[in-house]
Amino acid sequence: MSKNQIHKQGFTLLEVMTAMAILAMFMVPLLGAVISGISGVERTRNLQLARQYGLNQLDQVEMEAIPEMEMEQSGNFGPEHPEMEWRIEFRKRPELELLEQAISGLTTMEVVITVSWPDGNERRELVLTSLMAQ
Repeated sequence: MSKNQIHKQGFTLLEVMTAMAILAMFMVPLLGAVISGISGVERTRNLQLARQYGLNQLDQVEMEAIPEMEMEQSGNFGPEHPEMEWRIEFRKRPELELLEQAISGLTTMEVVITVSWPDGNERRELVLTSLMAQ
């Protein structure tokens, strides 16, 4: 070997800095996508939970007698999910009143169940509507 030949081993500082800059350019959007995916999973979980609780409330309403007049009830889902709230509205609709007049002894009511929960700085809602007759 001659004195003019230099053996290079490893990377120079400039090569390492360039590689880190390229890596950082790809990591920032990737990190944003991961965070977005995690929040999407949380939103989906809350929506599924709200749907299940809303359907449970509807089942309970269907087992009880239909109220004769419009009314509203509200509450939350207890110690398991106190941040999730529900509201049940019993409404008379004009077409249902006509049906009641046509069929004696029939009682009908529109039932609207709203389940709401916090999502960041806002509240999300899921609304279930059903018609009941007895």
